[in-house]
Parts: sequence; structure tokens; C-alpha cells
Amino acid sequence: MGWLLSGGYSLSPVVQLLSFPPVKVVSHVGVIMAWMSLLLPAGAAGVLELRKGDVVAFVGGTDLIDIQKEGRLESALTMKWKENAPLFRDFAWDGDTVYHQSAERERWREEAFGNWDDQLKRAGATVVIAQFGKMESFDGEKRVDDFIEAYGNFLDRVGKGRRLVLLEPAPMQWKGAAERAALPAYVAAILKLAKERKIPFVSGSGKDMVASFIEQLCGNPEPGGKAYELMCATVAEKHRLWCEYWRPANWKCIFGDDSRRIFAKAAHGLPSIQEEWASYPALIAEVEKAIFSGKPWTAPAAPELTGSGEAGIKKELDSFEVLEGFEVNLFADESLGVRNPLSVRWDASGRMYVACSDVYPQIEAGVKGYDRVIALRDTDHDGKADESVVFAEDLLIPTGMEVGPDRLYIGQGPDLLTLRDTDGDGIADERVTLLTGFGNGDSHQTSNSFVWSPGGELWWCQGDGIESRVETPFGVSSLFQAGAYRMRPRELRLDPLLDDFMGPGNPWGIAFDDFGQSFIIDGAGGVSFLTPASIPAKRRLRLPRIGNPGGYCGIDCLGAGNLPTEMQGQFVIGDYKKNQVSRFETKEDGAGFKLEWKSPLLRSKHRNFRPIDVKMGPDGAIYIVDWYNPITCHQDDFYRHPERDKTHGRIWRVTPSKGPVKPPVLLDSSLAHLLEALKAPERWTRLKAKQVLATRKPEEVQEAVREWSRSPDLEGRDLLEAVSVLEWVGRPDEAVLSLLLASPDHRARAYGVRILGRWSQKLGNLHELLVKTARDSHPLVRMEAVLAAGQSSSAESVLVSAAAAESQRDRWIEYAFSQAVHHSKRFWLPALRAGQLNFAGVRGGLAAVLGASDSRGVLEEIRKILNGDRIEKEAWDGLALTLAALGEEDDLRVILNSDQISLTLLQAMRERERPGFDVMPPLGRALYHADPERRIAAVELAAHWKVKELYKPVRKFAEARGVDSGLRDVALRSLGALGERSTVEFLKSQVGSAGEVHPSALFSILQLAPEEGTRIAVRILGELEDSETITTIFKDFTSREGAPALLARELESADIKGQQAKRLREAWVSTGLVARDLESVLDDLTGAGSEQEYDETIIRRMVAVAKKGSVEQGRKIFHSSQASCSACHKADRGGESLIGPNLSAVGSGLLPDRIVTEVLWPRRQVKEGYALSRIITRDGNVQQGYIQANRNEDLLLLRDFATNSLFEIPRETILKEEQVGSLMPPTAAGLKEEELADLFAYLFSLGGEE
Repeated sequence: MGWLLSGGYSLSPVVQLLSFPPVKVVSHVGVIMAWMSLLLPAGAAGVLELRKGDVVAFVGGTDLIDIQKEGRLESALTMKWKENAPLFRDFAWDGDTVYHQSAERERWREEAFGNWDDQLKRAGATVVIAQFGKMESFDGEKRVDDFIEAYGNFLDRVGKGRRLVLLEPAPMQWKGAAERAALPAYVAAILKLAKERKIPFVSGSGKDMVASFIEQLCGNPEPGGKAYELMCATVAEKHRLWCEYWRPANWKCIFGDDSRRIFAKAAHGLPSIQEEWASYPALIAEVEKAIFSGKPWTAPAAPELTGSGEAGIKKELDSFEVLEGFEVNLFADESLGVRNPLSVRWDASGRMYVACSDVYPQIEAGVKGYDRVIALRDTDHDGKADESVVFAEDLLIPTGMEVGPDRLYIGQGPDLLTLRDTDGDGIADERVTLLTGFGNGDSHQTSNSFVWSPGGELWWCQGDGIESRVETPFGVSSLFQAGAYRMRPRELRLDPLLDDFMGPGNPWGIAFDDFGQSFIIDGAGGVSFLTPASIPAKRRLRLPRIGNPGGYCGIDCLGAGNLPTEMQGQFVIGDYKKNQVSRFETKEDGAGFKLEWKSPLLRSKHRNFRPIDVKMGPDGAIYIVDWYNPITCHQDDFYRHPERDKTHGRIWRVTPSKGPVKPPVLLDSSLAHLLEALKAPERWTRLKAKQVLATRKPEEVQEAVREWSRSPDLEGRDLLEAVSVLEWVGRPDEAVLSLLLASPDHRARAYGVRILGRWSQKLGNLHELLVKTARDSHPLVRMEAVLAAGQSSSAESVLVSAAAAESQRDRWIEYAFSQAVHHSKRFWLPALRAGQLNFAGVRGGLAAVLGASDSRGVLEEIRKILNGDRIEKEAWDGLALTLAALGEEDDLRVILNSDQISLTLLQAMRERERPGFDVMPPLGRALYHADPERRIAAVELAAHWKVKELYKPVRKFAEARGVDSGLRDVALRSLGALGERSTVEFLKSQVGSAGEVHPSALFSILQLAPEEGTRIAVRILGELEDSETITTIFKDFTSREGAPALLARELESADIKGQQAKRLREAWVSTGLVARDLESVLDDLTGAGSEQEYDETIIRRMVAVAKKGSVEQGRKIFHSSQASCSACHKADRGGESLIGPNLSAVGSGLLPDRIVTEVLWPRRQVKEGYALSRIITRDGNVQQGYIQANRNEDLLLLRDFATNSLFEIPRETILKEEQVGSLMPPTAAGLKEEELADLFAYLFSLGGEE
């Protein structure tokens, strides 16, 4: 197969780069025999010989990538065999193990590049140098055999017809990691594997592994001199280019699901992103030529920047509407180097740092990163920056930035960097890659929005399109798709949260309130209470949302002495689509919170105002980072669009009219002064005081905190700050923590419980205390106890969860409880089986624990409990649900035959295939249960399992006039699954006339006699006036394979005209469903016409005429049945669009030409997350929705566009999967030009103010 892009682009330059003259393929036996003579001890003639035409492929993880970044190994091998001109290809990938290689596993990777064999063949690889075992060793000695088996299988795949070399894994570079791993056992196993297969094994010795590898591979010590140094630098450049080519940024747009969007297409006389990407092979060839010639290679220069002509500080200031009692002024702009600012933070001296990106959204081919961090000061304290220094440069889209006690943390693409000024000149002179392997599949969703927790954890977000696999001192930390990361810098523990899209899809901001409760915002999906998701769980469980969707980016919690009392603790967020800074407050709601929107802090009429970060500064002012750009989301517009502003940027400063506060002096302050600063009303002061304390001697800080915390006037928040200081300095202290846990303020106690869980192992066994907190009177405290238990490696931690389960659980505790029990079961389940857990004191919560475990390992325990006498109904249901999901047929028999079977259980049974035993008796009894809803569920289950033995009683329900109407309707709908062809006559008698139609009877006819059912449907549709019933009929037809085409053919020959035809088309459009044949016929019936051919002159004309259109008339058209826009889209502040994107700020979010294009040609590109798919299952059922990527390859997740519900469809049941594209109809086809002008005038006017 060729390396084809999913968009149909052929990468001919790839073949030019990666293909070589035919190389004689040595048989597998020949390879082994050849290597037998090369198993030489270190110091011999060398274990490698490179021949003419050889291509060496490196495979492994981060250590091998780091070797290539240095360039030493490749340069030494090149110099040794320069006359044979060997080539080298870097196939190593961060986080790769013998079990998982991202070269194949990353989304769309195999479709674009092929499998390992395809990729290595295309590269012409003749030699493979592999290095694995380091990350795998964290699994312990118990998995050595699994590792060797997987390594052997991998070598079989990549080594066929190629020479192999195995490198010893590098030693652990992190303190304490060696004790957690079993690396020596894995090294010994690799050596044994190499000897058995007669593959050279190259060991590392001394402090310099690379020098050791070079000496053994070449038979000579590492070369030196200027020529070698130049070659190393050039090889490093080639490695950079190769990574940008083979692991490109924005791969979603190059060969992923966004490769057909406008962002990726050629426009404005410039190449498409695929075409630009395909220029890399030629660049790499240039560098390789320089390597062999011994000449330097110079990267292409950065491009000249262009900007918007609409910029003007005065008119931008005039366009602001600021909250009463506040003032706004410009703090800094491009005159001080602030172009394209992304985020703003401060150090403890009050110096501001601004991360800026001219590169975004995509680096030009071959060009080095040219982004910056600007450092600003306001030296005369007039509220305007007057000193500017480039603190760091040569960065590449630094979407994340935070200031620590003594360094900056930067997130850019795959890397987490630290920048430090070691000589005090105000410019960073130390740059360290702390961790790497973060995903870069979409440059607006990479690691972003860094923020400190109260206790010094660094949190940040990543969005959909990102797949991160990061090597850490605890093993590989993986975060698939959208989620959040939590890192403890002292130990580099990196916890992935909300893995696999359990929360926001494009998160861009996390904030903590005064008591450490966390909230996360979404660029497209609203506001969520994040704390319940603090467990790094992999079990997919959606986190509820508390705030409506919007374009949110950047968030902070307000807290300063100069702010009004009612604003303390409120949150401000960048609402960039609406050109405003929005504001909300939270109110307690059980263990969680509910949200209440307040008047915006700042609003602008200037469409380029794009607030993407909001932070409180040292003076109590609110600082707003203004990206300043007419274009917001890079995927919605051409990636090199000339209207992308690259030359402007603003930092706005909003202060209360009564003025700012005086910034504190912290750096040289005494411990006593710094501790008193923890009482300050300014959140900024409290954070920076803790950071300064973190630079002092830990033992002195701990003693001072102990003394300070004994003060009788300290409140709960003060004690929280005392404990969090101890977190910053890494000094657990039971005495100080006990004071916090004893606080009368439940918010303070809740935070104390969180730290109790984290410190419990260091302070000794505090299990009984944790159990006590799980019975606290306040649900927030109980939830924190559950979260602490879920993150513990102690088996008895499950008893804490069980204690919490004895009290009432609201939705937040339930979420935390489900994740805690499931995530920690690898610790408690073996102990339970071994009889090592005593639930005696928490027996009331045992059933809840077992029911939430979702594990086959607890089935026997569940069976014992269900067979006992003393179990409450609610507990019985919970355990039975687990058996229903995971149990065997005998378990299903017990459940079905129980007189306790509930409505929920009957509904859950639909997830299982029909059992082999006779289900008619128990279902027959359920049909006559006193509860009508339970009877309905029994009928639905009978139909799902096709229990034809129950046809007669179900038909009686359908015939009876006195039964519950819902039951009769379900019975009619079920007869299609239970009946035979002879049932059709009865069903025809039940369909009714246009005056009173029963769509359920029609649906059953459609199943039993499709053509006859279609004819009846068309007869009814020709007269039916009720739009809801018409919609139901259409939905039923689209749920059956082939039925829409039947309906289209029958309608085509029907005599339906005028108002009735229009009524049918409007009802169809309102469903949001897609069936092209049916749409075409309905368009013809109404004379709506078809979608016109794409024409840029039409776009320009419509943009012009819309300026004269009527906004009010356009509003009426938008909400009319004629256009049916409002059937799928919301255009108001409080609304929420389920079917299509929310358009309440479309006028400020998209350029006019884009809006026109989307309306006239809706299928030309589909907005991210709104590409419709049709799934046809083997039983003929059809579902339409949005496919949601997930880790489980056996399941397809489909999001229903109308309800937003997620459906899990086993892939084995799928007959066909079709890509439908956009569900938006060509609305313009039915509108006159003057009506379109009005509609566009209305859409252009939408700026989020409705």
C-alpha cells in the first residue's frame, strides 16, 4: 500500500525520500548466522557493520529520542562508515513500549502510514536498533515473562529480513525511581533474549551511555573535534525536521478527521497544509547532503508578519463596556513586544511574564520556533508597563505557562520545559526539558492553561485530538483525548484526569476557589466542577456540567481587598467568542456546586477583542490577555489565512474605581512576615508568599508553620494555607493537619481530608481517621474521603469508601465513589478474595462497593450476598445490576425469576443477548406487574430478545382500548419484532387515518412488510398535518436499513404538492437526520432546488448585500419553519445547542465570508465534533450520531445529536459504518436572495449579547 492521506492525497515526496535502490533481502536464517560472528565482547572490532545502501531505523522510547536529539550516535556511525553513506530514520516515540507503539496505535496513524512493516519498507530499513525495557520494568519482576514474549514478537515483526541490534535500557535518571522498578531483571532478560536469538546486545557502562554504545558499535572510542561537533549539530537539525514530518503537529488536519476542513485546504494562492507538509522530505534530503559534505545547514528564516488594519487603541478603549464601579486601561501592547499573547503570570517580585506565539497555528516547513516569553514591569506604578525584556525566545507555540518559586514552566507541543535565569540578568539562560511525550495532534488543544493548586501541584488541560504518552519516574502516564493533568513537581508524579473525553472536549482553563475546590472550563462545552474527577481513572464516566457551553478560555477566582464584598470568590473567564469577560459565582449544592451567571466584567463591540486568559495581579487588578484577532479557531479558517493577525496583542487592566492595592514586598521578608501574608485577602499574595517560603529551608519553614498555626485567631482558610505551605516544602505534619481537620468550617475540613489521604503513608497508618471523615456530617467532606481512598494503594482504603456509602450519596459523591471503587480494585479485590479485609464496621456499604466495582472478580461475593436473607431492596438492585452486566446465564436466571426485579434491571437486560434458558415465564409475569412502567419495560425486552412466545399477550395489550396508552403504544411497536407476516392485517387496522395516526403500528408494518408499510406511510403523509407525528414517521424510517430509499421512491411518484409538501420538508429538516435520497425528493416536491455550485464571487456578493439586510427580518427567518435554523441551533445566551453548534456569538467568532460559506454550502466542511455517521447493525437497525473516539477498540461510541447521550455499540454487531458528513440541509436553496441577505445580516450581528 502507498502512504495515503485519509483525504486522498498521495505523498509522492515520501516515496522519494524513503525509497532506495533494491537491497538484497537476507533470509531470517541468514540474519541469525551473520550475527553469530558479531557477538563480540566490548572493546572488540565492533558489533555493527554498515554497508552501502543501509538504512538504520531506531525504535524505542524517549531515551532513544534524546540520543538522536544530541546527534552523537548517528554522527559517530556516519563518520565510521561515511564511504557507504548510511542513512538513519528515527522511529522512536515517547512512551513506546513493547506493548504499545504509537507509530501504529495513534489515531489515523496506520491508515496514513501503514503498519510497522509498511513504514520500515518505505524507509528502506535494513538495520533496526531497538531499546526497550525501562518503562516496562515498572511492572515489576512478575511481568518479565510477558515483556520478553512481547519483545520477541515485536522483533519478529520489525526484524524480518533486517539485521537487529538491542541496546541496553538506560538507567533511571530520577531519584527513587530505581526502587519502584525492576530494571536489572529486565536487562538480564533482554540479554538472555539476545543470546537465544543471536542478536547483538550493546551494554551501557559508566555515566555516558552514548559513548559506550558508540565504542561497542563502531569498535572505536567516540570521535571528537570541530567536524564531529558540526555533524552532531546538523544531525540534530535533521532529527528535528524528521520529527516534524513523521510526527507532525496538527496531524488531525493533515491526515486525521479534520483533513478535509477549510483549515487544511489550499487557498489565497498558498499550498494546503498537506502540500506544505510534503515539502519536508526535500528539506531532510538537503540536511543529509550537508551531513555527508561536512557543511553547516541553515534553517529557513521566519516569515514576515502581517496584521489587522482594524487595530487602534483609542477606538478599542471606546468600544468597551465595563462593569459599574470598574475602570479599564491598556497595560501593554505590541510596542512592548506583546504580540499574539497567550497567557500572563507573575513572579514574587511582581514581574509579569507574557507567553506569546507568532507561530500559531502551524510552524512553516523547516523554520525553527520563533515564539517568546516577554517580561514586563511597571516601574513607576502608573498601571502601565514601561519596561520590557525578552525573557526567552526560540519557543514553539507555548500554550502553557506558569511561574514557580524559582523558574518558569512552559508547555509547548510535546514538551514540558523549565526556564531559569541563573545569573540574575533577567533573561533565561537555562532551558530544561522536564518531561516529553505530550500530544501535538492539534495545536490549539496542546498542553495549556497551567495553574498551581493551593498546595503546589501544577495542573493543566489538553484537548481532543491529543494523545499523550509521557515517561515519568512512575512509568508511562497516558492521557487519551481531552482531559487534565496534575503534576507534583517534587516527584514528577503525573496524573491524567478525565482520560478519554470524560469531561470537556476542548478544556482551556482550571481554577481553584479559596478552599481548593477546582473548576474547569471548555472552549466549546461549558463549565464543570472538576474535584470529583480527581482520581486518575481510566473507566469512562462522564463528568456532569454545571455551566452552559460557550467560548471559554482562561479563568481565575477573584480575591482582593479592593474588590466589592459580593465579588470575593466569584470567577471571571475569557468569553472570547462573545468578545467579553464573563463572570459567575458558585453556590454549594450538596457535595458540589451550582453556577449563577452575573453581569460581564468587560464587554467589547470590537470584534478582534479576544480575551483568552484572565488573572488577578499583585495590585488587586484583573489583567486580561487579548489575543486580538478576527479569527479565533484555527480549524475553521485556512491555516495561512492572510487575516490572521500576527502583529498585535494587548494586556488590559481592569481595576475597581477606588483604586488598586499596594503590591506586597515578599522576596526578602522574614518567615513570620510571609506567614502573616497567608491571611491577606489577595489570593495573589497568598500564592506568592507560599512560593517564597518554598525557597527557604524546609525544616525551618515547618517549625515556623507549627508555631504560627497554634494562634487562636486563625480561621479555617488560614489553617488550610498553613497546611498548603507544608505541601509546597514537602514536609507532612500531623499536628498542623489535625488542626485543619478539626475546623468547624466544612470547606477547610474537606481540604484537610484530601491532604490526609496524600500524607497518610508518610505519617503512619491514619486509616481509622479517614474512615471517621467518611462519616462527616457534610457531603463535601465525605466526597473528599472517597477521593482520597480511591487514590490510595492500600487495600483497606476501600473500607473508607464503604463507610461513605452508608450515608446518602448525591450525584457528585456517586461519581467519585464509582471511580474510587473501580480504580482501586486492583488493590482491594485480591485482599477481599484472600479474606484479608474486614467489612464488619462498614457492612452497610459493602453492597455498594461490590456493585460499583464493575468486575467479574466480585461476582461470587455478590452471589453470596444476594442469596442471603438480610439485604435491603436498594442494595439488592445495585448488586443485581452488576450481575446483569457481567454475570453468566445462571445469574440472569436468578435475576429474572426474582420477585424483586426492578424497572432498572429490566432495562439493563437489554444490554445482554437473549439467554439460552426459557425466558418466557419470568417475562410473562413481568408483563402483568402492577407498575405500568415495569410492564412497558418487559414488553420492550420481549421485543428486543424476540420472545415470540409472548406474541399473544403483547397483542392483547395492542388490541385493548382500556390499557395504559404508553403500554399500548409500545405493544404496537413491538409486534414488528414478535409477529409474522400475518400480523400485518391487524396492524393496518391500527394505523388509523390522517386525523389520528399510530406511528407505532406503522413502524411494525415497516419491519414485517417494508414495501407495504412504505405505501401506507406515503398515503398518510399526503394528508397528515401534525408535524410531530410526521417527524416520528421520518425517524422510524431512518432507523431501518433501506427504508429511507423506499420512502423516497414512493414519495417521488406521489401527488403531494403545495403546503403539504412544504410541511413534510420542514418536518424532515427539523429532525436533523440525513438521508440524501429522501432530502432530494422532498426538495423537488417543494421546488426548493438543489445546492448551487461553490463560487467565491457569490460569497463576496452575499457579504456585500447582507450589509443592507434587515437584522429583524433575518431573526424571523432564522426562527421560521421555512429555514428551520432554530430546529438545530440556538442563538441566545442561555440556550444550548444539542444538534448543531451554538450560534449566539457566530458574528464575532467567524468572518463574514465563512458564515456565508457555511450556510450556502454546509457540507463543504463540517465543524469539529459535528461530522455525522450512520451505523447499521446486523439486525437491520440504524443509528445516526457523532462517533466519539475511545480507547476500547471493541466498542463504537456514538453520541446522539438530539439528546447528547452516548451509546456503546459492540463492533461485532455492526454491519456497516457510513460517513454522512453534515446534517445541515442546504437552507439557502429555499430562500430568495433578499431573504438570504436578511438572514446573513442577523447572523453577522450575533455577538453573544442576546
